[in-house]
Amino acid sequence: METTTAYIPALKYRSLTRFYDWLIATFLQERRWKNHLIDSFAERQPATILDIGSGTGTLALMMSEKFPTANIHGLDGDSEIIQLAAEKIADSKAMNIALTKGLSFNLPFADGTFDVVTSSLMLHHLSKIDKHRTMKEVYRVLRPSGTLAIADWGKPSSKLVRVLFYSVQFLDGFETTRDNVKGLLPSYLSDNGFQNVTELKRFSTILGSISIYRGEKI
Repeated sequence: METTTAYIPALKYRSLTRFYDWLIATFLQERRWKNHLIDSFAERQPATILDIGSGTGTLALMMSEKFPTANIHGLDGDSEIIQLAAEKIADSKAMNIALTKGLSFNLPFADGTFDVVTSSLMLHHLSKIDKHRTMKEVYRVLRPSGTLAIADWGKPSSKLVRVLFYSVQFLDGFETTRDNVKGLLPSYLSDNGFQNVTELKRFSTILGSISIYRGEKI
């Protein structure tokens, strides 16, 4: 019987956490696909946004620039990486970002709090049961007509990209990433009430394919 996920810090090992921003920026060209993630819901001009697995705060800061009047909440389970995010946010002087320690499958927010929930390169760390629990929680905290926007590892775009993705699986685990490789993340949204679930775009990187997914709470 599958158990819930043991917490995995960024890049799995604590010794690598301080290199996270450089590695993601260098090897995954993160701003390219994170900008597309933001553009996928930009027309909504959301007033409240939750970023689950917010890491060092890069996506939250990008959204702060795009939506300067929005209230943005970053949630992560790692105290060390929250501290790194807090330092980046303080340096940026962004005033509309709050950080909370917590887990995606037990969100410390009331029903119907957010217009948009985002997630980038976090869901592949979760077991199947916690992916489902996370989708249920996200659905709960979204307002009616709210949007969930995800950027995460998706089905490889070629055999070469599939081979490259083995390096990610060796680091992050084969069990939690298996459904990503199969392109099954959209099914987690559909199975938990989301409508109009779509893969919007797929980006090839030197470590694998990153897909942008969107679903709506009708």
